[in-house]
Amino acid sequence: MGLQGRHIRIDPKLCTNCGICELICSFTKFKVFNPKKSLIKIYYNYELGFLEGITVCEQCGSCLAVCPTGSIRMADGVVLIDHSSCTGCLKCVNLCPHEALVVVNGKPYKCDLCGGTPQCVRFCVRGALNVS
Repeated sequence: MGLQGRHIRIDPKLCTNCGICELICSFTKFKVFNPKKSLIKIYYNYELGFLEGITVCEQCGSCLAVCPTGSIRMADGVVLIDHSSCTGCLKCVNLCPHEALVVVNGKPYKCDLCGGTPQCVRFCVRGALNVS
């Protein structure tokens, strides 16, 4: 599959910015309903009524080389972070071209596609999210 892996895509025509994806992500990863801890961010322009964009890990692998501890690796097209060996230097956060890493308790977190079945995709009531 090369270095670029599978990732979440959004159909802007279907997204209504209901926020379910952000809430289910934060609950799945951190057991709290808090969009600030979501690893997927939806940007919707309410004034003009359209989706401006999505921030979620593109699984591009840019962060692999910058990790001094080797805590970041690619497995089956998904970039994973081993938090037990991560020192929290945050070099990956600063390097990410998609600004898709979130810092929680001093450690970087990113979308890992929930180990195969992304819950944001599963719970999107409009079907706006999918994995490609």
